[in-house]
Amino acid sequence: MSTPEDIYERIENRLVSHGIYVTDFERGDPLEITYETVHAGESGTVPDRDIGRLCNVLREFRAEGWEPVDLRAVVTDLEGERLGSWAAEAAWFRRLGRDEITETEFSQRVLETVETA
Repeated sequence: MSTPEDIYERIENRLVSHGIYVTDFERGDPLEITYETVHAGESGTVPDRDIGRLCNVLREFRAEGWEPVDLRAVVTDLEGERLGSWAAEAAWFRRLGRDEITETEFSQRVLETVETA
């Protein structure tokens, strides 16, 4: 299955519905996303739930032709202040899709990559 031309636009639109506002989207390998979050709150850290939402949106789009690539994300608050970054490897998405790792294992691997600003 080839990747539809508009898939990244549709991914970005879906992320907005989850309160994740993409400010930069480099569509390559790795896929590099910079986004603002409304969920930073008082903690000033990278919200775990946004990480889960973004990964789940990408997983949902596999059925529509998105092929996993390495993902690098930079997170900012609504004022553009950097909160941190995180990453997910394409292999993790593939292994999860083949049930070779659990959702918990996938999440743990991703959360281990979080670096706060």
